[in-house]
Amino acid sequence: MNNFDLKSTKISRRGFIRLAIIAALAGFGGRGYLNTRSIRLESVEIKLSRLPTAFHGLRLGVISDIHAGPLVSSETIGTGVELLMSRHPDLIILAGDYVHGATRFLWTRVGGFKAKHFNACLKELGRLSAPFGVFGVLGNHDHWSGPKVTQNIVEGLEGIGIKILRNDRVILTKNGQEIILAGVDDYWEGPSNLSRTFRGARSDLCTILISHNPDINDDVSNIHHPIDLIICGHTHGGQINAPFIGPPVPTPFHRRYLSGLVRDGYRQTYISRGLGVFFVPARLNCPPEVTVMTLLSL
Repeated sequence: MNNFDLKSTKISRRGFIRLAIIAALAGFGGRGYLNTRSIRLESVEIKLSRLPTAFHGLRLGVISDIHAGPLVSSETIGTGVELLMSRHPDLIILAGDYVHGATRFLWTRVGGFKAKHFNACLKELGRLSAPFGVFGVLGNHDHWSGPKVTQNIVEGLEGIGIKILRNDRVILTKNGQEIILAGVDDYWEGPSNLSRTFRGARSDLCTILISHNPDINDDVSNIHHPIDLIICGHTHGGQINAPFIGPPVPTPFHRRYLSGLVRDGYRQTYISRGLGVFFVPARLNCPPEVTVMTLLSL
């Protein structure tokens, strides 16, 4: 019978710390991945002083940052679509980054457009419908694989009935009253142009602006058109919000416009945490979301 030496079974402090780190990373990896599938349906009421009474109670559905690709399955996209449609929105807005476009990271290219992922995304988004229609804008990832891919994305989305607003606007009418729905191209990569978007627009109408990137708030004061509500994505809400560290945001500006509803005087901005993920298939303290906003007139 072999003697069992307790001394040989002891773990050094360094070894214990190493095992603890490995266990924590394994736990985070598993939990973080499961979190990407736990899509939350957010319900938000937003009061707008200039909203016409005819639009009081308008239900506005929002999906952002799908990132269709190897890290975001068509099942995840389909679940988000089903959750949104279960609330029967009157108007649907898509706030950009439909695909996991190529980007540079550590001097190399990561990701890239894959038609099979985008086609699967289109199949799910094709189930979206609303009385006032489905509108969207482009995000930085939609541009990062090149202009030809960007045009393919626009054509694919418009082919299933989604109107992409690229520095453009539409008028929505109900019972003889009107509001403006506008959309700008991506603030980082696209030719974002607020002046063009609102040239000739009636400044007395309640205005909703779709911009993938909330950084657009840095420019809206430079145009002579009041904007009541901006709907954005881009930030993923930080995606990984580690305890005591917080989300990986580069500037205080990004921290202010990280997620949820932000008020700047009469102007309000809603930043979606997004449906998909980027770079790592994990979320921490930041569940994916689809959103239904109920607009209320004062």
